[in-house]
Amino acid sequence: MAEKRPSRRRFLKHAAIGSVVAIVGFAVAGYFLLTHQLQGSFGIYLSENNKLVISDEDIVWYSRATHEIRLTELGAKKIEGLHVSVYGDPFVVKIGGEKIYNGLFVTPISSVGQQPSEAVIETLVQNNTIKIQMGYPPSQFGAEDPRNNPKIFDYFQSIKKLIQ
Repeated sequence: MAEKRPSRRRFLKHAAIGSVVAIVGFAVAGYFLLTHQLQGSFGIYLSENNKLVISDEDIVWYSRATHEIRLTELGAKKIEGLHVSVYGDPFVVKIGGEKIYNGLFVTPISSVGQQPSEAVIETLVQNNTIKIQMGYPPSQFGAEDPRNNPKIFDYFQSIKKLIQ
């Protein structure tokens, strides 16, 4: 008995359908991955060029009480590698692409003070930890503290990196 071979036309039809299914699958997977990353990512960005300085991947924990952030070795090197002017360099804290608040990176050798209403991160890293403080030098702050935004605490709680 002669063996039936699939026709070339049938093979091409199945190959085309398989290709379309694969492309649609990759597109859907890419969309969900990108959407998840944008909705759930924390970052501190330079305001000047929107360059990501610190992401949630660089963070070991975030302290709700002190606003200290323990960084990975790589995260600490990113902060230490910033070239900040004596007047400071502005940053923005974002979650999922949404601006939460602005602040200023400052160098510890600067004698230029910052207002008590300004969120400040010194580029001096101690024990892989940085602190988001109000004013420079730090001061008592009377108005609403932008660091206490519940979205920040909720985010770090959801990824199990929030400490009290």
